[in-house]
Amino acid sequence: MILSWLKFLKKISLTVVMVLLFSGCTVNKTKLPPDLDSLKSSETGRLPEFDSKDGYPDFVALVQAYPQEKSYVFANDKMIFKETRKLKDTQIWKDAARFAEINPEVLSAYFSPVMSKPITKENTPWTYYLVARLIADVASFGTRGLKNYYKRVRPYVYFNTETCSTKNDEEDHRQTYSYPSTHSTYGQALALVLSEIDPASQAGIIKKGADYGFFRVVCGFHWNSDVELGRIVASYVVARLHSNAEFSEALKYAKEEYRSLQK
Repeated sequence: MILSWLKFLKKISLTVVMVLLFSGCTVNKTKLPPDLDSLKSSETGRLPEFDSKDGYPDFVALVQAYPQEKSYVFANDKMIFKETRKLKDTQIWKDAARFAEINPEVLSAYFSPVMSKPITKENTPWTYYLVARLIADVASFGTRGLKNYYKRVRPYVYFNTETCSTKNDEEDHRQTYSYPSTHSTYGQALALVLSEIDPASQAGIIKKGADYGFFRVVCGFHWNSDVELGRIVASYVVARLHSNAEFSEALKYAKEEYRSLQK
């Protein structure tokens, strides 16, 4: 009788353990982000914005015009540009060229050294997803309208000098505009979002975001005031995105990635 009872208890215990194991697997299974390639427009090859144009303010009405020729601020812009020419062939000059391309692989590699864990498509898919998606809102609704409205000449064009990039890249940008810097806006926006995802690394992340914008001054594509305005526009873009359900869900999952990695 006792032996039969013990066998019964053993069976019950095994059943309970199996149920707990399988239920645990279900709870811990992480939802994966949408496939980035499947989201790209068939016409432009670009990823979609999180929000719509109507969700953002009229930045032309909101921000100041770029500094005029005889202003103190423009004099400062020119002075900073001339001083940064002395940085040619230094490490910051090389970094400005290395990280100039806006794509998620490059930006993930740029921010990863100061993160608790590296950003990768495999190990932090939601964080990588946000790095990839954020540029669309930054460019479409944050900087493009201002650039096309003000049509500010880039510093290397103004001074007829070289940049840290290639001749082909210089020619491609010669007829585009500098105010504000999209790189600066994107770098700052990413820094704000990544510091939410990985708050333990906030100081290093914010510094990386600021440095990323300054790279464009060093490289010669932007005036310092372009970079400063980019940081302001970034704060508006990120604030707006927090009211977007799709962005908020992605941010929630990205935060969970870093919490789970730190356990």
